[in-house]
Amino acid sequence: MIFAMIGGISLSPIPVFFGLEIPGSIQGWRMVHTGMLMNGMMAILLGLVLRFYAVSNLSASVLGWGTIVAVWGNFCFYLFSMFAPNHGVTVHSNRLGDVNLPALFAFFPAFIGIFTLAAALIVVLRATPMDASSGRIGSAS
Repeated sequence: MIFAMIGGISLSPIPVFFGLEIPGSIQGWRMVHTGMLMNGMMAILLGLVLRFYAVSNLSASVLGWGTIVAVWGNFCFYLFSMFAPNHGVTVHSNRLGDVNLPALFAFFPAFIGIFTLAAALIVVLRATPMDASSGRIGSAS
């Protein structure tokens, strides 16, 4: 984002500057960074929540891979939508603009990520809570 703002690559504090026009907008790069911070928080939160639930190895794998695919799918969406006239929200032209290859690179990974994240959330919702005092499955009733 900084390189896009200053119009090149700076090796600060060394006084070296390479003038280069970075593709994309400053707002687009800000969205990439902010979106990925939110994705990171989502992944950390899902990992922390999992500590309090008992799940099978298969369920843990679904949750882990579902989250990973969703995070990378969202990254592709944030990055490639900067270069898509239709912002990568559809696979066809829409009122925002025409479809192009970056629009497809934005749309399809994010679309897949929707389903993998839903699978991960279903694992969490169906998981058995562990008793906080004993670390055992179920309640202490």
